Amino acid sequence: MERLKYFLLKYSIELIIIILGIFLSIRYEENREKNQLIELKNESLIQLSNVINNDIDQINYFKNLQSKSLEHSNKILKVIDHNTELNTDSVLLSLSYVGRALRSFFPQQGAFNQLVSLDLIKLIDSSELNILLFQLYNEDLLRHDVHTKEYDAFFLKFNYTLTQNFLLDDVWDLNPSNPVSIVSYKFNEEYFYSHHLHGDIIEARSSIKNYLVELDYLEKKLLLIKDLIYDEINLKI
Repeated sequence: MERLKYFLLKYSIELIIIILGIFLSIRYEENREKNQLIELKNESLIQLSNVINNDIDQINYFKNLQSKSLEHSNKILKVIDHNTELNTDSVLLSLSYVGRALRSFFPQQGAFNQLVSLDLIKLIDSSELNILLFQLYNEDLLRHDVHTKEYDAFFLKFNYTLTQNFLLDDVWDLNPSNPVSIVSYKFNEEYFYSHHLHGDIIEARSSIKNYLVELDYLEKKLLLIKDLIYDEINLKI
């Protein structure tokens, strides 16, 4: 009887040790996989922060561009309202600058899509960061895309009317020191002082102002998200 108790105790202890070993092995593997996923999540967030930096640079470029277009739309309105002397070379350059507001900001969404598709976004500890990411990529940028298409549709038509009515041949360059140059034109005074062009410039100015507000909003949100990303992965700014 004593011998039986001994073997029962022995095998019970061995069984407990085996079960405990299996449990610890499973826990170790789970922690290892979790740590790998957290590392992958952090790498994806670093990639996203780099994309955000590029988007912010692009936004600043377009803000400068749109600000110049706004400045030139104001110049044209002063001439139309006879508050400034007419200089056809200057006027056509300003009209071309307004038409150049066509170029729009297109954000990159691949890094965020990767976070979602791999379910890594669920590993983000910051609820604020999670909320802002979904707001930005599922609401703000979709709304921005709709507005961008509306603005571009207007400015495409606006540039076509400039070509038709002034035979305007202009060149747009990425060079910030000389972004617009006029190759040739034939000034059409009747059209320049028409209600049609006057209305187009007023609409262009309104669109540019609205677009600048949107760009400011997106830039502030991107900067906030970038700060939260750095907090999430414990990086120094």
